[in-house]
This record gives sequence, C-alpha cells and structure tokens, in this order.
Amino acid sequence: MSDSLTQSIFSADTFDTKTALSGLYLWLLFGYLSTMVSCDLQRWMRDSLLFRHFVGIIAFFFLFTVLDTSSKAPIGALWLKTLFVYAIFLMMVKSKWYFAVPVLLLLVVDQSIRAHSDYIGKSKTDAKKEVEQYNNYRQMINNLIIALVAVGFFHYMFRQWNEFGNKFSFSTFLFSYGCANL
Repeated sequence: MSDSLTQSIFSADTFDTKTALSGLYLWLLFGYLSTMVSCDLQRWMRDSLLFRHFVGIIAFFFLFTVLDTSSKAPIGALWLKTLFVYAIFLMMVKSKWYFAVPVLLLLVVDQSIRAHSDYIGKSKTDAKKEVEQYNNYRQMINNLIIALVAVGFFHYMFRQWNEFGNKFSFSTFLFSYGCANL
C-alpha cells in the first residue's frame, strides 16, 4: 500500500472511524432496545400496522433532521420529502431480490460518487465543472434507482396478484410485512 493511500486512510479528512463504528453499533443495538419501550407502544407496534407506519415515518423524519443539520428547507418541505422517501422505501421493500440488490448497489455507487465529488469540490479551486459532471452521474443513478424501485414494486405486486387472485388486497400488500418462508 502506498504511503499516500495509508496517510489518507488514517487522515482526519475522511470520516472518523470511531464515529462510523459507533454509529453502526448504535444502529444494531437500537434493535434490542425496542423491548424497553412501554408495553403499550410494543403492543401497538406489534398489533397495528397503522401505528407501525406512523413510527416509521417519524423515524425517517428524525433520520433526516439528524443527518442534515445544514438544511435550509422549510418544515413543510422536509415533511413532504419524508413522506416521499418513506413511500419509495415501502416500494423498495416490496420487490424481489433481483431488483433490491441492484438498487442497494446503486445507492453505494451514488454515495461513493457524492463523497468523491465533495472531496473534489473542497480540494480543487476550479472543480465546478468536474463536480457538475459528478452531479449529472448522480442524477442518472437517481433516475435508474427510481425506475428499478418502480419496476420491482409493480413486478412483485402483479406476481402477488396472480398468486392470490381475488384475495389480493393492495393495502395489505403495501402496508403489511412478513415472509412466507421465514
């Protein structure tokens, strides 16, 4: 490994390793804390799909407000974006693996490009054109992600419709969860 690569891995200019690991552990451990919320909330989460989605929307809102502290958008726009992203999330989880995995990989590519574009923008004085090109790539990836999510969602919906026939319910399909073979 070259010295410059080694220096950049341990540089303070990249994300803090301890913060990233702490964030990962925090995320994993929060799953175990759900048993510590009040019994009423646990029961509502278990028994009410509506309440579960309400909590999901609130969690997405908290995620956006915590992650993007530099937002200059009004609160209404933030809530609308939260609802939009939650809808995309619901559609994304209602697809087969051969749609979900490419979306996940495209998200990794997009965030890699974003991180590199941020680096270029901060390290070069004449980087406007290059950053703009990276933003164009990200927009193409965004369009591809939305297309894959939509196609994957409708593919899975029609598959379920064919399987369940008259017993198929769009609201159950969209708002319920569970796997037949787990």
